[in-house]
Amino acid sequence: METFDFVPLWSYKYTTEHNVLVSNFESGREQRRYKGPRPDKWRLGFRNTQDVIDQIVAFFDARKGSYEAFLWTPPGETVAKTVRFEEASLEFSYYGSAYAECELTIQEVIE
Repeated sequence: METFDFVPLWSYKYTTEHNVLVSNFESGREQRRYKGPRPDKWRLGFRNTQDVIDQIVAFFDARKGSYEAFLWTPPGETVAKTVRFEEASLEFSYYGSAYAECELTIQEVIE
């Protein structure tokens, strides 16, 4: 399995969620059932040379967007997780011929 080893900007967003099913009854009461954790997600920003951003785009294209899973180690952790890109498309911006940037969301694969 391939490894995504590009270093994001130090500013990133992390999301953790839990799947809770809420049933509301006519009496006004509600019932809650815990269905388990949802995949953790990381919104990452990259700003680097055009060459590095092109490598990220090539990695994204080789995984066919959100189709194929890969390994990635979240910031501050030492163990790689199995993840995939959340989106099927990737938008990036070029600033002249030297610099470029992109943002993407990586989502944990829960097996």
